Amino acid sequence: MAGPWEDFQPQMAQENGPWADFAPTAQNQPPGRRAVATTPDGGTIWELSSGQRVFNSPNYSTSDPDQVAKLMEGATPADVSKSGWNEAIIDQNPVAARAAKAVEGVPFVGTYADEAVGAVYGDQARDAWRATSKAMDQERPWQSAGLQLAGGITATAPALMAAGPGIAAESLGGNMLRGAGLGAVEGAVRGFGRGENNANERFGTGITDMVLGGAVGAAIPAVAQGAGAAYRGARNALAEYRGIGQVADDLGISRRAGRLLSDTLEMDDAARMRNALRRPDAMLADAGPSTQGALDAVIQSPGEGARTALGRIDDRATAAGQRLSGQLDRSLTGSSVGAPSSRQFSDTARLQGDIRSATAPARKAVYDAAYAQPIDYASPQGAALLDDISPRLPADAISYANKLMRMNGEKSKQIMASIADDGTVTFTNPPDVRQWDYIKQALDGLAESGDGAGALGGQTRMGSAYQGLARDIRRNLGQAVPEYDYAVNTAGDIIGQVKAIKTGETLLAPGVTRAEAEAALDGMSQAERAAVKRGLRQSIDDAVANVRAVASDPNIDAREAYKSYTMLTSRASQDKMKLLLGKEWEPLKKALDDTAQALGLRARVATNSRTFGRQQFGQMLDDSLEPGAIAKGEPVKSAKTVWQSITGSTPAQIQRAKGAVRNELADVLTRPNALAALNALEAARTAFPILPGAGRGVTNALNALGAASLPTSAGELRNWLRPQ
Repeated sequence: MAGPWEDFQPQMAQENGPWADFAPTAQNQPPGRRAVATTPDGGTIWELSSGQRVFNSPNYSTSDPDQVAKLMEGATPADVSKSGWNEAIIDQNPVAARAAKAVEGVPFVGTYADEAVGAVYGDQARDAWRATSKAMDQERPWQSAGLQLAGGITATAPALMAAGPGIAAESLGGNMLRGAGLGAVEGAVRGFGRGENNANERFGTGITDMVLGGAVGAAIPAVAQGAGAAYRGARNALAEYRGIGQVADDLGISRRAGRLLSDTLEMDDAARMRNALRRPDAMLADAGPSTQGALDAVIQSPGEGARTALGRIDDRATAAGQRLSGQLDRSLTGSSVGAPSSRQFSDTARLQGDIRSATAPARKAVYDAAYAQPIDYASPQGAALLDDISPRLPADAISYANKLMRMNGEKSKQIMASIADDGTVTFTNPPDVRQWDYIKQALDGLAESGDGAGALGGQTRMGSAYQGLARDIRRNLGQAVPEYDYAVNTAGDIIGQVKAIKTGETLLAPGVTRAEAEAALDGMSQAERAAVKRGLRQSIDDAVANVRAVASDPNIDAREAYKSYTMLTSRASQDKMKLLLGKEWEPLKKALDDTAQALGLRARVATNSRTFGRQQFGQMLDDSLEPGAIAKGEPVKSAKTVWQSITGSTPAQIQRAKGAVRNELADVLTRPNALAALNALEAARTAFPILPGAGRGVTNALNALGAASLPTSAGELRNWLRPQ
């Protein structure tokens, strides 16, 4: 039967635990409680009838459930007693206890805080600080470490973040040495302050903390740089992945092709690439040597991509040649110098005949108006004609002029002049405009025949003298009679224009020097320069018409474009063209540059294409005829082949994947509007840039945080090596 004294009956059951072997027997237990366990120092854990457990020993007693639980877990009464004492200290000043740990985390000065408090408030305050600090270390080690870390970072990290990059070394080794030095100095100062009793103890703790601080200080830069490198690698890998994805989407190609294209374009200078792609028919392959080399590599293998790319390159070369031909027409025949001809073909002689027939009516009208004008021989130009030019005229020029007027049916009076024994000509009656014009024509005729003959009118000294006198007459007569100047500039004289056609025909010949070309063009009228241009255009057309197709290159249009291009690209040819065209040379120069780009790419990708194609086909043939692993009796290799087939990594599958990427690259490198493709690539790079310096901030921050946490880190290392 249960009764009021039941709680005081001895219990036979034993608790399991570290002290179970020391539990008292039932006959030794006092009434009203039961002994749960005993400790080696004579203490007993009792459980009262209320269920509360208490501990009692000769030296220590407690009813705190937490302390009793620790004893049940195996803690000694001394440890529990000390822990309880520590908790009581912390509970008395919870905020101050935690603030003290934060202050102790400040590098260099933290361990001197207790002495600073003692110097201000006395030894009792110092001892209280130390007791509180030890209580926190023993009861709340992780919280203490966190508070010290926060204190060190708060006090020093901002300054270290600002000054760190300026004092950092260029190499990891240099930073580790500096970190070790900083850690050793801080450890020595901190360790000396950590000692409490005497100088020997302080020196001992200083040396210990100096060694540990140096080790931690050396490790911090290595950890920081490793973390920075890891961040940089992860960050740039993600940026590259996203950037390549955007490029692939924008250009409609696979990621693999997008990556190869991006890597290829990174090899060339961005500014030069953009400049090279400003032409309307530019391809990405024109961007620079890297893209040209990439195109050359990808089109060597047979496939749809190679056919498409080569077709585009050929078409562009043909179109460039047509544009060059059109610009030659505009630059050289924009001013009509001959009547339209119903004949299918033309040459220099026909051009000269066209000039004669086309200019006759207009020339007659303007010359008749000029011939009707009087000459003011009192003017400087009129005086020059009589006093300077006439004494230098040869007698045969006067005779030639009179004959020419008679043969042409001109009604002007005969040129009246007396000729001295030395050949000096003196006019008995000053010539009129018509007579002076025929004298000039006579001089031009003498320059082209007899002892004055020359391909450009300046090959003999006598011919140069004749032409010089003719130019002097033209200049002075034109200034004295503006109507004559207009007539010469508008229609030109037939001899000059016919001769100009021939000059244009031979202008680019290597045998004609630039100086000779300049002399021939000097003083020419607009009509004569137009005739030179027409003769030059005819000579280029005749040369291009003689280009032949060859078996290795049947594209006759591209070959004709190449012929036109080579005729106009030597320095001598371009200098002559500048003399002839002046400002009109620039449009033709631009057309030449465009043609150069198209023809240059065509020539580069054609090299060795057949040899490579033969090699590629030979490899494909060998692969197709190679017997399988099963046929060879190789079971291990058969299993490997099956696995490769499942994962898509057989040699044939890899070859097809490579071919697909080659086709994509061949396509994108030869698309029109290449500048838009380059813009898409640059937009992706801008949106997802690869930053070589990424992670530097992480490294600097970790270095600063590491330096600020030196006291905490070194202290934890000390505790790990020598646990209390």
